[in-house]
Amino acid sequence: MPSTSRQIVAQALSAALTDDPRLQAMLDLLHRRHGEAIAAILLYGSYLRGQHDAMLDFYVLLDRYTGALPSRWQAAGNWLLPPNVYHLRSGTGDGDPAAGMAKCATVRLDQFRRGIERGFHPYFWARFAQPCRLLYVRDEGVREQVIDCVHAAVARFIRRALPLVPEQFDAAALWIAGLRHTYASELRAEQANRPQQLYRAQAAHFDALTAALLPALAPQVVPLVAGSYQLTLPATRRAAAKLGWSARQVLGKVLSVARLIKGALTFHQPLEYVLWKIERHSGVAAEPTPLQRRFPLLFGWILLWRIRRRGGFR
Repeated sequence: MPSTSRQIVAQALSAALTDDPRLQAMLDLLHRRHGEAIAAILLYGSYLRGQHDAMLDFYVLLDRYTGALPSRWQAAGNWLLPPNVYHLRSGTGDGDPAAGMAKCATVRLDQFRRGIERGFHPYFWARFAQPCRLLYVRDEGVREQVIDCVHAAVARFIRRALPLVPEQFDAAALWIAGLRHTYASELRAEQANRPQQLYRAQAAHFDALTAALLPALAPQVVPLVAGSYQLTLPATRRAAAKLGWSARQVLGKVLSVARLIKGALTFHQPLEYVLWKIERHSGVAAEPTPLQRRFPLLFGWILLWRIRRRGGFR
């Protein structure tokens, strides 16, 4: 019997990872930082695509912010505009900016679910439509909630991406179109072919989810041969979808700036991290002045604007 889409998600979340002492060290650090408020810890990002020299990316799903974050104002910021993003360091590095370091995003489990199921902007549902791993879960009840959330993220992504593809398409066209539009809805330091790279890195997973979900999500889609599909949508539906994505792009730029400002208050050496990530993904390098390093919120914007003009991010 073919696996259901929820089974595919559950299997991906629980898939084994190679032994890496960095993972356990970071998990121990996260538990020390956030304590009993942790409901689950997810790993996502480049590490899961085989880039083990990348900085680790964690999402920590919390029951509450009070007592789990360093201050009340950080708890308020996490509630108003989730997630908060923190820079973690475990042990000593060896000259590589990613060595012994990780990025941790915190969000309450109920806000995580709302962001996926009802959020207009794709910040949550586009990220978690992509493969991730459940590294820690408090109990089976929380596990089921996380599986439901990730499954809902995939379904939401496919629904929003469908009006972007031509009448005949395959899973690659669907996911690449959706990823291209979600990337355009944030300030991202990525090369233009990044959506293709993301799809190719885990094509079998995306293909399986597409085949399992499309019949329930889109009865107007007819399977053809060799993994291709026929889609019939009225022009008004496609036009409305394009307007929606245009609105997400405008909203996304505003939210990205707001999250950058908030991240500068919670992230250790935020400007250095942003510049390192821009150079890693786009090849555009820049050196901040001592004043920009010391006061990134006041003086870092000039440097970032120059980098943007050089194509460092879009």
